[in-house]
Amino acid sequence: MATTNQPSGHRNNGGRMKAKTSRRARSVRTEMQLFRAACWLFSERGFHGTGIRDIAEIAGVAVSGMYYYASSKDEILEAVTRRVMETLVAGSEATLRDIDDPAERLVALMAVHVAFHARNPRAAKVADHEFQALTGEAREGVQRLRDAYEAVWADTLRAGVRHGVFQDRGNVARLALLQMATGVAHWYRADGALDIPQLCERFGDMALSLMGANHEGRLLKVQDLNMPDSELLLERIELSIEPRDGF
Repeated sequence: MATTNQPSGHRNNGGRMKAKTSRRARSVRTEMQLFRAACWLFSERGFHGTGIRDIAEIAGVAVSGMYYYASSKDEILEAVTRRVMETLVAGSEATLRDIDDPAERLVALMAVHVAFHARNPRAAKVADHEFQALTGEAREGVQRLRDAYEAVWADTLRAGVRHGVFQDRGNVARLALLQMATGVAHWYRADGALDIPQLCERFGDMALSLMGANHEGRLLKVQDLNMPDSELLLERIELSIEPRDGF
């Protein structure tokens, strides 16, 4: 029989480490299931129409076990809306990192926003429409993320006006562009006529048109510019808490 000098305690430690890793993996899966259930319910019934027991039932978790992950329904809503905004902010920053031209920056921002809302419609609707239910520090924290995200849009539009690329449409332009793209979450279907990259291109053209984007008097279209890489874009806006297969 082969022998080894490895202490028996070493094997026990390895077993405990594997057990801890397995528990952490189960914990992460359970947390994701709770957030996905909350996204689905909040988007279907609204925050106030959803009870904590509803989330637990859909997620297949005991109500008592939920409190390991969140102390209240409000905390779950905060976590969902925060993840949405963090993904939008990070996705925009990564996509804009090497783009200086205002027209290309606008097209890139529109692509991030449209792709996010097309790929993550339920989480997007929760963040867009149930945000008002947050209160106190939770609301203030998410609001700071929203303000930072919208500031990038405002800065891009101002830069375009300053360089003579855009017409000055005032603050209403930013609101109109964001609202137009946000609506994608309500009607886009993956089995429809357009895939997400094609949809981003269409919205990019509409954004350029709304801003009167031009180069030396010639109106600009997306085909005149560099679009973000579609594979990288979709990777950046992928949201793990989006319920993709329903419940």
